[in-house]
Amino acid sequence: MRQHYTHPVDQLSLEDCQALIDLAILEDAPNGDPTTEAIFAEEKQARASLIPREPGVFCGNTIAQHLLNRYRRLTDYSVELQSYLADGETFEKGQELMSLSGSLRGILRLERPFLNFLQYLSGISTTVRRAVDAAGDGIEILDTRKTLPGYRKLAKYAVYCGGGTNHRIHLSDMAMIKDNHVEAAGSIEAAAQSIRQKFPQLPVEIEIDRLDQLDEALKQSPDVILLDNMNGEQIRKAAERIRTQSDKTRIEVSGGWTPEMLAEIKDAGPLGVSMGYITHTTRFLDLSLEIQ
Repeated sequence: MRQHYTHPVDQLSLEDCQALIDLAILEDAPNGDPTTEAIFAEEKQARASLIPREPGVFCGNTIAQHLLNRYRRLTDYSVELQSYLADGETFEKGQELMSLSGSLRGILRLERPFLNFLQYLSGISTTVRRAVDAAGDGIEILDTRKTLPGYRKLAKYAVYCGGGTNHRIHLSDMAMIKDNHVEAAGSIEAAAQSIRQKFPQLPVEIEIDRLDQLDEALKQSPDVILLDNMNGEQIRKAAERIRTQSDKTRIEVSGGWTPEMLAEIKDAGPLGVSMGYITHTTRFLDLSLEIQ
């Protein structure tokens, strides 16, 4: 069972995505779609299918429904959605994932925003699933705050759907003492004590990048110790020492990890791998909207 650092982003509300949806709709056709409006009559109806050109993990039901609801309100076009998969389910190349039916003008104007959201989120979920499968038992794949502005909840929802574990959603969720905090505060202890005094109920994570910092970090009884930019041997040594002194402190590693690197720490778990790669380097999945 995944141990999320905060309440998991297992659903998306309209509030989580309305600003992005409205921007996507309005920036793509600020004065309508003259190409489509010139070619097709207003009353012409059509059906379109969402077809993948490669296999993957689907993430798009909630965002698609919110998108269509806002689209109807902003443009008066009526387009109906039918989905054939749940978020988090896998699919094969050529499988119909969704269909849109209604105004042909409305479908064609909606095409690019619709695809942008679904390609990006399904791309994240697919990348995460690959990382989770590569990690195996005892290794959790953690997301980060390395997301595009406005996409924080959406990206973390896609991570959740791919089988990943949600780290803190924002800075307010927990205290995370990093190298710059330690440098400015003078020591790990000074930084940790200041947090405990001002925010005694807040979970605390401490980042270290050298093994000689571990004892000082452990003395602060943090909820999480983050081992940054350490190799497999260093991670195993640190993990053994942490578990010897505390069975409650979670262990996390970071530092440019990709799915291909996870074999290096397969025997070091249980721990989490913080992987910015899954949101900031993910490519759009190749999905196509095809008029029938």
